[in-house]
Amino acid sequence: MDDFTTIRLKKKVIKRFKGYSKRTSPSYSETLDFMVAFFEDTGLSPYDTMRNPILSCTVSMNKRMDAVVSILRNIEKTQLIPTREMLESLFKEVGDEEPVYIERTQKEIEASKTETEKLLDYYMRELDKNNKELYKIKNEFSHMLRKASYVKSTFGKSYYRLDIPREKMEAVMSIFI
Repeated sequence: MDDFTTIRLKKKVIKRFKGYSKRTSPSYSETLDFMVAFFEDTGLSPYDTMRNPILSCTVSMNKRMDAVVSILRNIEKTQLIPTREMLESLFKEVGDEEPVYIERTQKEIEASKTETEKLLDYYMRELDKNNKELYKIKNEFSHMLRKASYVKSTFGKSYYRLDIPREKMEAVMSIFI
């Protein structure tokens, strides 16, 4: 069992403490321990007036933020800046000259392309043209299907009938043939 000792307090203070302790924890020692830990952890003093708790919390937060900023500055000085300088020295070329930008026309660009780039451009254009044509055919086909009507036959199988003129059907068939 723990050793106990006594502390002399005023009767008024003991009465207030006992009432508070009953509401918060099972023993007086535990209550007092929590109170001391709170003041140590938050860095607040029991003499601080808590008339404006937001202001006191703001002051406390500012102190902690200053500590975080000083830690980050230290990390930047000791680790980040030297690492960045080493990386820059690795990528530094012998001649630190500004790159020269040359303006070229479209014909010059086409002339300087390799055979593979030219083929790639050709196939990309063809793919784009085919995609446009496919979209056009899909659109035509969906319009045609909207004009189909279901005919229920009394004898034999039921079927769908297209209600489009002959010229339109021949125009659609010419696309596929």
